[in-house]
Amino acid sequence: MDIAIYGGLPEAYPDTIQTEELFQDELWFVVAPHHRYANQRVSLEEMMKEPFVMREEGSSTRERLLALCRTYNTTAPQIPLQFNGLHEAITAVIAGYGANFVSSIVVREYVERGELCRVYVEAIHLQNTIAICTRKNEPLSAAATNLIQRIRQNPIPSS
Repeated sequence: MDIAIYGGLPEAYPDTIQTEELFQDELWFVVAPHHRYANQRVSLEEMMKEPFVMREEGSSTRERLLALCRTYNTTAPQIPLQFNGLHEAITAVIAGYGANFVSSIVVREYVERGELCRVYVEAIHLQNTIAICTRKNEPLSAAATNLIQRIRQNPIPSS
């Protein structure tokens, strides 16, 4: 593998890995449009009473949600549905099976089309680092170099 694009908290990488931060991405709470919290401002405690549809245990966003609950001494939400794929989790939220805490990059278009709605949780504004990882001291292929240049030139628009 020549490159990896990583979203999450900055981590300690082995000395053999070079990382380059591209930008910061917001993490959003989202629900289906008919949900009572759609486009509303609520407390973290209220939000955590909702059922959540999340990715599998160990996913970075799920871990961030649980860490957020620990930080604010709030009960973690029930997660009655979990999926190994992000698309499947988002589809379940659109269908009304629960809320999600997710990268804005993933759901921005769904929100813009009205398929999902944001929930504005008071005092919570978390961001995700999006970075490119490559191997140190190893030349990249022309294709990988071109891809990295295109990514640098076309950043994701902020909200």
